[in-house]
This record gives sequence, structure tokens and C-alpha cells, in this order.
Amino acid sequence: MLLDISRALRAPGEDFPFMHRDAIPPQEVFGETVTFDDVLLSGHFSFAGESLYIRGTLTATANGSCAGCLKPVQFPIEVEFDEIFARQSRYPQEEETPDDEDERLMFEGSKVELSHLALTLAVLELPMRFVCGDACPALDAMQPDDETPTHACQKDMPDQHPFSALQQLLTKDQEV
Repeated sequence: MLLDISRALRAPGEDFPFMHRDAIPPQEVFGETVTFDDVLLSGHFSFAGESLYIRGTLTATANGSCAGCLKPVQFPIEVEFDEIFARQSRYPQEEETPDDEDERLMFEGSKVELSHLALTLAVLELPMRFVCGDACPALDAMQPDDETPTHACQKDMPDQHPFSALQQLLTKDQEV
């Protein structure tokens, strides 16, 4: 969806508040489909020079499955942002390269597309894995307890780095 920035273009340097609802399509993250509900960007925007400054907060709800028991999990997302969009010139200058344009947020005209920004902010704020809480029976079963035996190598070298045995093998091989 597009954000109308025509007020800022007519009054450079002045801040304007905005609330922008958006939709993020389902995303495949680590082999799991994650959906997003109630995506809202709110904050202020202003225009100065040839740049549009947008700052505010993205709020949304991510829906996934618990990594332990596979029950549905909702994860609240709230992330602040401060972005600069460059005005796309109809007559690009020689110093501008196509690779440079891919890395910058661009806009043209009096409307700005915020869907890519919302998607990026939401996905970067996701946890590595969804969990349904501390009371998840599957995650509790995976936690070691005092009765679980440790491996023999852990008993022999409790204070050494786990890869120190590999280092010893390497130095023995070099001596021969």
C-alpha cells in the first residue's frame, strides 16, 4: 500500500504524522510458514533536499508454530525505525549506478511504497524459533536434568575447550 507524502513535498522541513496499515504476505522462514496480522506503521515523515525522512514504529503479530510441540504461537512485534528514502530521478546522474540504487530506499512522485520496509522490519524482528512458553511439555522433555549422564569426554576434560581434543590430534599429526 502507498503512503501519500504530498503534504511534505509542499512544505519541506515540516513533520507530518502518519498511520499506515499494511499487509505482509506469508513468509517461508527456516522451512516454516509465518503469517503476519495487524501490521501498522505509525510515526512522522518530512521532506528535505531530495530525501524523505520516515521515523516511527512498526507493530504487528507474527503467527507460527512452537518449535517443540507445534502448537500455534503468536509473537508480538514492535520495532522502531528511522529510514531515509531518496527521490528517484528521471534523469540519473553518471555517478549513480544500478547497484547503488538497489541498496537505497527510493520513491518517485507523491506516494511511497512501504510494503518492503514493513516486510524487512518484521522478518528481522522474528525470533530464531517460536516457543509456546516455559510450560511447553516438548521443550521440557528436551532439557537435561541432573540424572542425565554426561558424555565421557565431558567428564575427562570439564575445564577444556570442546575442540581442544581436535587441536591435540592436529599437533600430534604434525610431529610425525
